[in-house]
Amino acid sequence: MRRFIGMCLTLSIFTTTLSNCASPPATLSDPGAAATPTFANATSATETIDPLTESFSHISQESLFGFLDDLTSIQPYSGWRNSASQGEAEALDLVAETLGGFTYLQSLGLELERQSFHVYLASEMWESRLFLTLDGQEVEVPTNAISGHRKVLELALRFDSDGKLNDDERNPLSVSGDMLLIRTADEVANLPQDVVQGKIALLDFSVVDPSNTDAGGGPLILTSMIEKGVAALVLVTEDGKAKNAGDGTILETHAPTRTIPTLYVRLEDLAARGIDSWEQLAQIEAARLVWDTDVFSPGQSGNLVARIPGMDPSRAIILGAHIDSANSPGAGDNGLNCAVLLETARVLDEWKVQPPVDLYLVWLGSHELGFYGSQHFVVTHQELLDRSLAAFLMDGFTADNPGPTIFGMQEASYARFGETQTPFADYLAQKAEAYQIPIDLFAGSNIFSSDEGPFFGFVPSVRFAFGNNHIGKRFHSPYDALESVQDQGEVMEQTVMMALIAALGTPQDAPDLRLTPEPERRALIIATHTEVLHMNPTMLLDLNHALAWEGLDVDVIPYGQSLTTDDLTNVDLVIVLPVIDYPRADDDSALYDEQWAVEEVQRLVGYVEEGGLLVLTNSARRLFFGDLSDMNEDWDDVNTLAAPFGVSYEGEPFLRSRALISEDHPLTKNLSSLYLLSNNGMPIRMQAGQTLAEIDGQATLGLVDFGGYGGQVLVLSDLGIFDPYDFGQRERNNFIFMRNLASYARER
Repeated sequence: MRRFIGMCLTLSIFTTTLSNCASPPATLSDPGAAATPTFANATSATETIDPLTESFSHISQESLFGFLDDLTSIQPYSGWRNSASQGEAEALDLVAETLGGFTYLQSLGLELERQSFHVYLASEMWESRLFLTLDGQEVEVPTNAISGHRKVLELALRFDSDGKLNDDERNPLSVSGDMLLIRTADEVANLPQDVVQGKIALLDFSVVDPSNTDAGGGPLILTSMIEKGVAALVLVTEDGKAKNAGDGTILETHAPTRTIPTLYVRLEDLAARGIDSWEQLAQIEAARLVWDTDVFSPGQSGNLVARIPGMDPSRAIILGAHIDSANSPGAGDNGLNCAVLLETARVLDEWKVQPPVDLYLVWLGSHELGFYGSQHFVVTHQELLDRSLAAFLMDGFTADNPGPTIFGMQEASYARFGETQTPFADYLAQKAEAYQIPIDLFAGSNIFSSDEGPFFGFVPSVRFAFGNNHIGKRFHSPYDALESVQDQGEVMEQTVMMALIAALGTPQDAPDLRLTPEPERRALIIATHTEVLHMNPTMLLDLNHALAWEGLDVDVIPYGQSLTTDDLTNVDLVIVLPVIDYPRADDDSALYDEQWAVEEVQRLVGYVEEGGLLVLTNSARRLFFGDLSDMNEDWDDVNTLAAPFGVSYEGEPFLRSRALISEDHPLTKNLSSLYLLSNNGMPIRMQAGQTLAEIDGQATLGLVDFGGYGGQVLVLSDLGIFDPYDFGQRERNNFIFMRNLASYARER
């Protein structure tokens, strides 16, 4: 018998039609109280029950595990749902096909949107096979390839079987040789080169496991083996000792001069071939590997967005989860929550209920590469975010917790502005308590570590997560498989309950979730020529918060969307992000190059001439969560836009990061210095105007008056002055400057 949480009620049969939804509002704070809902007609001869309770009764663990089984079966031992891969695309196809079978939702007008976007690097694992010879007989064992570097192209190419970028031809590399079994770092250090040469090494993954090895130890061991001439490498894992074995993390500082096949295999998967111990591995006589992987830059990824029309389409709720996995089956991280989204849709379909407001279910791609999918969704759905009450994002996490399950929520606060409330997280926690759903609330932080982060500056949002060391230790490992979460049925059920509370209860109860004033003005951030998502507005958390705190609604023109005259209507502040794309100057296959069009420049010049405030930014390098990466060959393309204002960016980037304030102005109020990213800010030359900050006599912050109606152009040497989000939370802090800018834009 299924366990119903929080109450024992005789459930009546609900009959729902679109014409019978005009009932008085339900009071949902007490799950045991009788209620007549607005989103369902709940009547019975004996009693009327709470509609959320009724929605919970339709949740099926069998259905949840069925969805999860389908997701974890995609592309087995070929990357599974690896980010920006065919497996990821196949998973989105599966979700779309499943949603297409929900006939009631179809009758409501269910809409599907398939988004496509670029990521900097992607790996496609076409073929990875391992054959072992034991007692003279060759048998195949299941194995998988390893992803290369996720941020540096040169390192990623060492895990491309032919070493050719953007080449998708099937050209498998086959290697055969005698076996060499290695279980300790000392063995690697003491192996003579003539013993290693030409061998296929089976290496105990624990030797290079980051949790057991110092930061550089694992990569040094791997590099040493390859430089000694090993022909191929197979990492052998065991359950509980395989963190990051498949996602390439351990290899991100691995820089040998040779490219060799690198696979990983679970010791447990060898049992079917009669090998169930390290001692038996030593009896293997020879091995043969077949390896075919390709690296792409840029790679292709995508999102799937499902809109379930609500009774009030002027408002919306967003539920989301990332669908890609870290090069493993990805059952807990994050197939479980993708199944929760599908189950939420199935419950509404089976219950035949129309949600109170538009409900958006979003399956996000390439989370594991750096939250690409959530960033792309946010910058391309500004109209939706403006009418959204809240966003509820789901993921897993590892926690040192003795209990079987822990739920957590995190919501960005406005503590830096003196406001510490986290109303959406608090509301969900109160609802969870009312329905006896066990959660632990973690709230009040501006630090984001999952897909909720890109939403923080635009809409009230939380991360709802689950996890403990029982299942969390398997995340990002070959053991994050269906069998590892078989005992999590109740957790999955509870997560669906929380998703339904967010989707149905939030608009019904209508809690006041926004902490900032009702917008009276408008700021526009232009990313038309900024392909790098980690340099987009989603990373400018403090800036977005500062603008919202001053009553400015922040809108975005995303990459690839042309700027129109209408976009600039009634805009009090325009911020232009750096020009940058993914193809490199030395890449002969590059098919595009970003640059400002003449008509776009004319529109922005006209905006300033009519009295607008325009902010120009630049970046000498590509940024990834505030870290510097490769050079931005497009850095000087902004000069096409800057030239009409008598401004240009010139010379070599500043090596120093501290710029001194050189002139008093409302923009520099209470400031003595500004902080750039070292080796990233470009010197500014102005024909006229005020130098507000400088390094060694060269301008890093300048203000130019333009036109006859009070128009101004604020020129920033470095996008880093806006403190793009970084996990390290470095000490550079330009928060006061951002508050000054927001106040200045409001008061002009």
